[in-house]
Amino acid sequence: MALYFSASWCGPCRRFTPTLIEVYNELSSKGDFEVIFVSGDEDEESFKGYFSKMPWLAIPFSDSETRDRLDELFKVRGIPHCVILDEEGKVVSDNGVEIIQEYGIEVYPFTQQKIKDLKDQEEAARKNQSLRSIL
Repeated sequence: MALYFSASWCGPCRRFTPTLIEVYNELSSKGDFEVIFVSGDEDEESFKGYFSKMPWLAIPFSDSETRDRLDELFKVRGIPHCVILDEEGKVVSDNGVEIIQEYGIEVYPFTQQKIKDLKDQEEAARKNQSLRSIL
């Protein structure tokens, strides 16, 4: 599961949301990945317009208490922010935006080991590259 902190007025959010939608659409058929949108919008009309493009769930705009508690609990300091949680609700990563931008669906299933393995592979490839392999 992922908690997606975002808002319609945020340019980086509007650029990342289509990437997350693409990953979500590919993974949702597996039945065990869900995203919950936590809006940072200032008014319900903006929330509804932005959320209408998203295929997942959302904390209702009217429930500002829950949205504020989640912001505080997950120490959201900027958006877009995506927190990936395991089946027990434990944080796998609070760098979901970067991970999904970097690896897309390759990072599924979202586990700390999978993320580590991908980063290790990337680092090994970087260390072992040569001018010949680049060209």
